[in-house]
Amino acid sequence: MRIEWIEAFLTTAETQSLTKASELLNMTQPALSKQIKNLEADVGASLFARSTVGVTLTKAGEQLVPACQRIRTEWNEAKKTIAAEQGLKGITIGAWPSLATSYLPKRLAGTDRQDYSLKISHSYVDLLNGLKDGTMDVALFDDKDISHPYFSTYLFSEGFRLFVHKDHPLYGHAESVHFNEIKEEEFLMLLETCDARTLIQKEFQARGATLRISSEIEFGQTILGFIEANIGISILPEIFAERIAPPVRSIPLEGFDVSRKVSVIAREEKVGKKVLAMVK
Repeated sequence: MRIEWIEAFLTTAETQSLTKASELLNMTQPALSKQIKNLEADVGASLFARSTVGVTLTKAGEQLVPACQRIRTEWNEAKKTIAAEQGLKGITIGAWPSLATSYLPKRLAGTDRQDYSLKISHSYVDLLNGLKDGTMDVALFDDKDISHPYFSTYLFSEGFRLFVHKDHPLYGHAESVHFNEIKEEEFLMLLETCDARTLIQKEFQARGATLRISSEIEFGQTILGFIEANIGISILPEIFAERIAPPVRSIPLEGFDVSRKVSVIAREEKVGKKVLAMVK
């Protein structure tokens, strides 16, 4: 049994099509069929029933899928563990856009490493799913209230600030703003699946206030674009202050002491520690 036979079998099972599987695996259909036949000969059973509309798993094929999935996962994890010993070759890091555009470039610039991949997501749910399905090896987000089985180690903390246009009639020229002054305002907010939004919402609730939302927007940079156009205000993590346009002001928010504690979360402890050493 060879790993390429397993990959051919699982991709065909997932797509239920030799044509689609061959495209995904970047090989000809006859070459794909040969790999499947090799696997069938090895296990001594037919794995697919073929028809004019595609392929379906036989009973033997259904029985083989879980074992092949475990083999593929263990193989990939072993390869990445070995790669981590040499550096970060083949390692995929997941992060929010704000970290990917501000924090990570500064940390990685001095490492002389370019053998990693970066995946961007605005949702900690997507980052966790990436760790679960193996498309990400490491993710950076606040996981202190999130249950998961992965290695996690603290990276840094950041507070929150009020972001407004400089011509805002109430806050445009303020040196600082107290939470009680803005608790009845409506805000441009990130989606519920963003850890920053979750922290803000919990802090409002803890203070007996309701977070009023004028618009939900997927990316923080887009929120800053709205504020630059003098459309709304927002509470965002401090990191966004590094990339604001001149019309936008970042104002200290007093009486709002919550902070986002960013951690390095990794499928494998060794890989997580390697990434931590690079980005801390």
